[in-house]
Amino acid sequence: MPRRLFYLLLLLILAGGLLFMRLPVPPTYAGRTIENAGHTPLFFLITLGLMYAVRDHRGFTEGRLAAARLYAFGFLGGVGAGFLSEVIQRPLHRDASWEDVFADAIGAVSALGVYALFDRRFPVKAWQRLLAVLVVVASFAIYVAPIVTMTRAYLHRHGEFPVLADFDSPIELTWTIGFGARREIIDDALSVEFVAEDFPGVALYEPVPDWTGFKTLVIDVQNPAAELLKLSVRVHDLSHKFQYNDRYNGHFDLAAGERRTLRISLEDIRHAPRTRLMDMRRISDITLFRGAPIGSRQLRVFKVSLE
Repeated sequence: MPRRLFYLLLLLILAGGLLFMRLPVPPTYAGRTIENAGHTPLFFLITLGLMYAVRDHRGFTEGRLAAARLYAFGFLGGVGAGFLSEVIQRPLHRDASWEDVFADAIGAVSALGVYALFDRRFPVKAWQRLLAVLVVVASFAIYVAPIVTMTRAYLHRHGEFPVLADFDSPIELTWTIGFGARREIIDDALSVEFVAEDFPGVALYEPVPDWTGFKTLVIDVQNPAAELLKLSVRVHDLSHKFQYNDRYNGHFDLAAGERRTLRISLEDIRHAPRTRLMDMRRISDITLFRGAPIGSRQLRVFKVSLE
């Protein structure tokens, strides 16, 4: 077996192991971002490996279009391998997504740009070299953008604590998930519209998890509609078994147009699970949802904090 083909095969085996093995990545925003960030450099290396393995083949060395064929092969091979890897993951119940295919494609495109900058066999013109530099810079910017956003989100979250959310910045939407509800920040408040009939709401996930040293969870909310809102509040930790009796469940009636500050004792939250104490150092979720299929379909959340 030619040495270059052997190196390519070794790289593909390593890539397959990284893509399909269960890595010990924590189920957090940081964990998901770091895991996804591995796709671009991996397919950067795969694309370079493909081009390195075939560059001496006659079809890529002879003729006017030899260079074009080599770069087309590298692009199609890198992107095709990325798409195939996602297709294979679906029956294995892995997190296959078009987002990952896009990240793989960015790796392939950046590999073409780097290869062009160092390709001595097919010297490039000045404008082509500039284009290659722009491709590499743009690919790098796209690659680091999610990491920069994640870093900003964590810095903002930690900088506000013991305020868990006050919706003074669009980046706070990073920490919210709507289920059966639409959400947006309007006038420094989270405006929620309940769409689904069965328990629609919004979750503030992955807050600063250590709540020890505080006594009260404070939630400033308003029912802006002309109907009664039966609002439920759920709090759980990382050990939550996704059972009703293994978390805190609070229920509050907000009259039409009423704005109220809900004050929930952290001792009540701590003792809420039936068979254990909630771990107040590992709180992972605060959920606000409509507890009845009738009444107001609107909610405004101004602030969530600890005292």
